[in-house]
Amino acid sequence: MTSQPELVDAAPTEDKAPELVNPKLTANLRADYEALRNDVQQANELAADFQKKLAGKSNEFAILKQVFEKACQDLGQLQVGITQLREERHRLANEAMRATALQMKLTNVTNERDRLRKEMEALSIALANVTEDCERSFRLRDKQIADLTVQLASARQTGGGGAPVPRNVREPKTAAAERMPSAEIVLGNDDDFIDISFES
Repeated sequence: MTSQPELVDAAPTEDKAPELVNPKLTANLRADYEALRNDVQQANELAADFQKKLAGKSNEFAILKQVFEKACQDLGQLQVGITQLREERHRLANEAMRATALQMKLTNVTNERDRLRKEMEALSIALANVTEDCERSFRLRDKQIADLTVQLASARQTGGGGAPVPRNVREPKTAAAERMPSAEIVLGNDDDFIDISFES
């Protein structure tokens, strides 16, 4: 700080000369200048340090911003993946229900097929039995017709003196023969006419 110059009396004394300039003024100014220059230098250094710290903070902020943006992108992709997984789970659940329904339908169809196969086997056996009975009945009927024909021929050769031919000839009825029409052989007045009719 600058010091005020000392005021001297208007009437100087005889043994002492008046002082117009403070001899310590230059030293004080120089000391104040050095102190101010030191303060400015420290302020510049502190400002440079703050600038470096600010640049570091700016870099950290930029890095944090990039990390945040990357995290937001990853979160978006995660949400998309969760949505796709949910849709896939629903699709698999539908497929599982459809497979269960198809399995039940296949079981029902298999049971129906087995039942129809058993019925077809039973019908085949019954048809074979009926066919065998019919063939047996036809063989017996053919044999009776052949026997009657032989008897008729013998009666013609002997001039009617043979044994009388029964009017109604019926074979023993079997289970199949009862379902088949029976033959009735009727001899007319004329020896050349034979009436064979079937009764149900």
